[in-house]
Amino acid sequence: MKIDGQHPKLPVQDKSTLKGKEKDNIQLDRNSSDTIKKKDIDQFAFNKIKDKADSEPDINLEKVNALKAKIKNGEYQIDTKKLASSLIKNSLLEDL
Repeated sequence: MKIDGQHPKLPVQDKSTLKGKEKDNIQLDRNSSDTIKKKDIDQFAFNKIKDKADSEPDINLEKVNALKAKIKNGEYQIDTKKLASSLIKNSLLEDL
């Protein structure tokens, strides 16, 4: 066996044999020492979704203003049967 100062290439591991922290690291390419941790990817995805949700308004102002106008003009009609049904249904569901 000849030793010339070069390190032999290690065999590529199957992902199913990786354990613990090894499994959380994703190798970018064979020659790169850069790795991205799975938790970093998950955090990035979470932050992207959170930013999208934060950019959306919590209240639909168009709908609120339309309802206010209907109430002010006396045009808003309440379906009392639907209201009563919903109250009873929610009350029964709370008891479960």
